[in-house]
Amino acid sequence: MSSKTPQPIYERGNIGRKAWVDFAKGVAILMVVYYHSALYLSHVGVGGTVGVLKAVGELYAMPVFFLIAGLMNFRTSTWTFGQTWRRRLWPILYIYILWSVIRAVFYLVVPGINGELGELSATSPLSLALILVWPSSSYWFMYALFLFTLLAWLLRRVPRWLQVGALALVSTLVTTGLLSAQNIGWNRILALAVFFVAGTVYAKQVNALIDRAGSVALLGAILAFVVSCGALVVLHLRFVPLVVLAGQVSAVAVGIFASKYLVRLRPLRFVSPLGKQSLQIYLFHLYIIVPVTGLIGLLYPDWPRPVNVVVQFALVAFTVLMSLLLARLTQRARWLLVPPSLPRASARSTDPSGDVRKAARDLT
Repeated sequence: MSSKTPQPIYERGNIGRKAWVDFAKGVAILMVVYYHSALYLSHVGVGGTVGVLKAVGELYAMPVFFLIAGLMNFRTSTWTFGQTWRRRLWPILYIYILWSVIRAVFYLVVPGINGELGELSATSPLSLALILVWPSSSYWFMYALFLFTLLAWLLRRVPRWLQVGALALVSTLVTTGLLSAQNIGWNRILALAVFFVAGTVYAKQVNALIDRAGSVALLGAILAFVVSCGALVVLHLRFVPLVVLAGQVSAVAVGIFASKYLVRLRPLRFVSPLGKQSLQIYLFHLYIIVPVTGLIGLLYPDWPRPVNVVVQFALVAFTVLMSLLLARLTQRARWLLVPPSLPRASARSTDPSGDVRKAARDLT
């Protein structure tokens, strides 16, 4: 990584100093890229890997990102609203709005491609005008971080158990299909808020649990995860309350506990740097996946399954590498990540770039 790449500034005792954080996020962002690669390839006739891989990825990737974001957010309960707005809310909202505009321009410039599946057309004026009401499936994650941070601050005096319990109920209503906003972004926001808020209000307890967790805890988490996957994938019990949430919690536990060990392995050293730049990969990856899959679709692919699998994983690797390249090429454009209205000195003192990454990338 270039020495000029903006680096997050961590608070004393922040979990960002712990090696497992970047590794866990690196695994998660790989799953996100894989999921979107498989999704878009399937829409042009390239279906390879089994659906169970996508199911596992859905249980882990977004929940772990939001849990870590919440763990990074625990100090905001002591801030004034002005501090919270300046350090967290405005930088995150800025990124969401800016990159929504970039997305709209991209799809106008690249003809014949619509990056949304089952949503408003990316080139529709409504798609951009309604981003604060009808989040797109591209950048709903950033909007969720904004809303979750605001929600956690507003509820800071509400009993912790009540916050987490109420959001767990909302999550279960969504994942069982009893509640639907008819929008991918809103459904995921409602289903995943519990992880961010739980990380925020129980930061000390969660950190202590992770610090103490050893091989026995890892094996227990694996067992719980296997049982949850069996209930979801084999028995199709998604409609049963709390089954999906149990699967997500166990998946996150396995991912984090395992990261404490896997981060030490030399062959896996490439994972942690991906976690450190997970925000950049997240922001750039669809601009690579969408046009590449569009070109593949022009070939009218009817390939054998093994070829499809190779194409899927090749696209994942290519997308990650190109996202990192784009991040390096644009690293001097600080306005892509940091609100330009903030003076440079203020940006250093409050570190809005670091705050965004704490809540979104390095968090998250």
